[in-house]
Amino acid sequence: MIEIKNIDDPRIEEFRSLKNKNLLRKDLIIVEGEKVILKLLNSSLKVFKIFAPKWFLEKYKSILQGDIYQADKKIREEIVGHHLHQGIMALAERPAEYDLCNLSFPALILNGVTSPENVGSIVRSCAAFGIKSLIIGPKSCSPYLRRCIRVSMGNIFSMKVHHSKNLEQTIDKLKEDSVLIYGTANIPGAHNLRTLKLKKESALIMGSEGHGIEPEILALCDQVIKIPVDIDVAHLNVATATAIFLYHLSS
Repeated sequence: MIEIKNIDDPRIEEFRSLKNKNLLRKDLIIVEGEKVILKLLNSSLKVFKIFAPKWFLEKYKSILQGDIYQADKKIREEIVGHHLHQGIMALAERPAEYDLCNLSFPALILNGVTSPENVGSIVRSCAAFGIKSLIIGPKSCSPYLRRCIRVSMGNIFSMKVHHSKNLEQTIDKLKEDSVLIYGTANIPGAHNLRTLKLKKESALIMGSEGHGIEPEILALCDQVIKIPVDIDVAHLNVATATAIFLYHLSS
């Protein structure tokens, strides 16, 4: 266990910034919080560094991996920069990418979902309803951002994730493989979710909360479905709506 006494110590530089897109480019992720790090330690992912208070290191010393760092509360708060979690962090390898042919169905496709909180909540709902595969379009945020991982409660570690560089081509390939594509939109002609029995060999597309699914993507869908809501509401939060759709898809 290595004691950190200076916030500028280069050995903990990965933990100092809340912006971790550079880490993702290096196939690295930051994981925060006791419960989430325990899921990480119980996964197959390699852990390179852990930075945590003494109580955490002593409590879980038998399962810790990588270089172990600790500091007093003042240093931890300076490094974290906020009070959103307990000052417990880990640096680990990013989960491997899955090829399209290795996904399982039903699957979820995200088209333009940019909020880390929403993506993290969606991943958690996927785990709750047994949806194992996630396709991320190029305009959606990565589910491996530290905020996404934290909100997902580490459930992203058990997901099969495929990042699509061209969502139209990805959907065309799925359709060639007889995967039914469901679009979601509260528009005229959309089918009422309550009246449908959704097929398992399918992929469900969720669009951005502000704009919905892009028109060119919606046009590729085999069927467009909607959640019946009060006319004065019109739209639900995308994470909330996803949970409802996934419940029906899994039942």
